[in-house]
Amino acid sequence: MDKQHLFQLAYKCLLDLVTEEGINASGREEAFGCTFGRDSAITVLKVLKAHRKKPLPLLLEISKKTLLDLVSLQGKEFNLESGEEPGKIIHEFRKNRYEHLLKGNKPWFVYPDGLLRNYDSIDSTPLTLIALYKYWQTTEDNEFLMTVLPSVETGLNWILKFGDVDNDFLVEYSLPKSRKYGGLTVHSWTDSHQSIIKPNGKFPRYPIAPIEVQAFSWLALKYWGQFYSFHSPTFAQKILDFADKMKKIFNAKFIFQNQGLYYGVQALDGKKKQLTTITANPLLTLWASFQEDKQTESILDQKLIDDFVKRAFQDDLFVTDAGIRTMSSTSPTFNPNRDSYHNGSFWPMLNGLIVEGLENFGYFDEAQRLKEASLLPIIHFGCPIELYIKDQTGFVEYLSPYGQTGCRHQAWSAASLMDMTAGD
Repeated sequence: MDKQHLFQLAYKCLLDLVTEEGINASGREEAFGCTFGRDSAITVLKVLKAHRKKPLPLLLEISKKTLLDLVSLQGKEFNLESGEEPGKIIHEFRKNRYEHLLKGNKPWFVYPDGLLRNYDSIDSTPLTLIALYKYWQTTEDNEFLMTVLPSVETGLNWILKFGDVDNDFLVEYSLPKSRKYGGLTVHSWTDSHQSIIKPNGKFPRYPIAPIEVQAFSWLALKYWGQFYSFHSPTFAQKILDFADKMKKIFNAKFIFQNQGLYYGVQALDGKKKQLTTITANPLLTLWASFQEDKQTESILDQKLIDDFVKRAFQDDLFVTDAGIRTMSSTSPTFNPNRDSYHNGSFWPMLNGLIVEGLENFGYFDEAQRLKEASLLPIIHFGCPIELYIKDQTGFVEYLSPYGQTGCRHQAWSAASLMDMTAGD
């Protein structure tokens, strides 16, 4: 299967996922056949990246619709039971087919209009803010910009006020004990409960500050701080001051040494203690980069980047024909089995973002090596699959202990595949 065929496969998959609102996270009959804020934002960002290599006018219009849908679902009030807060971008939106979320002791909250709107995501807001900026930057659609600017401002204020719950210039999340309805215990992209369990089997104390969320939030503040410096200097200074303090604290608290290299921790817990499980998430700091005057910057100190890249390609994280794992095979919580959702599995979306991050900082040989490794499993499965596992027998599809399989038509996998094959 050549790269042109892979590109067309991804393109068709995205068109098949289009709805009146934008793009579903997965196929209509699959587990995530609805709107997910995080998924939509990353999908749009990858479409925009592919579009800059190969014009995609139809997908560009669909991306616009998707972003406007996220803006329309943005939080407007406080609702403890759904996680809604003013300015916060939606995690999950379902018009129907949510019965499985209403089972058990703590069913999820359904609004009086019969719609399920859940806001248990800490990164949907910064990712959507980045996508809104990049869409406007790419298209120069000023009408779109004027439409979304009020939502941009409330989203930025959410990061500063509600994302940083304890005023330490870090973005973190909790699940309030007083909440009566159900929801997610983990609000970052690796949102399975097992993904953040400590080696002793205990769940970390809230609030939790994931490493990649700091990078996403920093980038959102940098982009819009630059914009507002020409339109509202006082607001811009507030945003940029926060970003500067966030970067300083990030490099003081999120870095440790592993295998003789500097690397990022998984997160900080409620006591600001490092969760030192080795995951691929620190590499997303390279994706969340800001370019200005031909200079590239991320939240990570420049002097640490080379160590991060070297650590990424150690055998416990990188597999030559599969990509970079979500979690190191040396981690006490690593799961090599086919029910490993985030504890050692491989995600095309994750690897697609890491490839882009490597390219951002000039690691083109490493990016090509990872790209080639990441394409092999997609060729094997013949679809933009959500995730996969590699064991002694070869590639294996995810299967949960309850019989749920991974999605074979995943939007952000398809968009990542398009980006990796658009220029070839």
